[in-house]
Amino acid sequence: METPATESIPEADLVREARQGGEQAFLAIYHRHRSPVFHFAWRLTGSQAAAEDVTQECFLTLMRGAAFDGCRGGLRAYLFGIARNLVLRRLRISVREAEEAADAEAPIDVLGELLEAERSELVAGAMAQLPILQREAIVLFTFEELSLKEIAKMTGVDAGAVKSRLHRARESLRKALAPLLIRDHERRCL
Repeated sequence: METPATESIPEADLVREARQGGEQAFLAIYHRHRSPVFHFAWRLTGSQAAAEDVTQECFLTLMRGAAFDGCRGGLRAYLFGIARNLVLRRLRISVREAEEAADAEAPIDVLGELLEAERSELVAGAMAQLPILQREAIVLFTFEELSLKEIAKMTGVDAGAVKSRLHRARESLRKALAPLLIRDHERRCL
């Protein structure tokens, strides 16, 4: 956990101190940003194992001296940029890994759990079918709550291109998930 002493230190100073071997500074950065970086990588890859690897590689890259400048933006967006590059490299190099099934307790509402699992699988499948740049835009905007400007800066395109990617992604998802929406509507009407 982050200590009160590290909460008030600017992130650029924490990065500098961590690179000089400061364990507390590294732990403060890691605890503050590991979950968002992991979730971003997981949503892009669809694989828990790949997301864990990307998260570790992301922090290693930062500690090896990736050029973070606190004046140019926040550390979170910068780490997302590193994670993005790592994911894109992984996608070019190998086929996406299958996500391991999580052990779960026996559900009480078996039918409800099955319907929810089916819905989640359809949404995940629709997301996986999106081109990587559209998937990235929707994940950053919707799940990570970054602004169009932050996404544009991170991806190296203008805000209009990000907005266009978001629009195309939403339209693709709407078309792909239309049968699910119709079924849900029919179930509610019964």
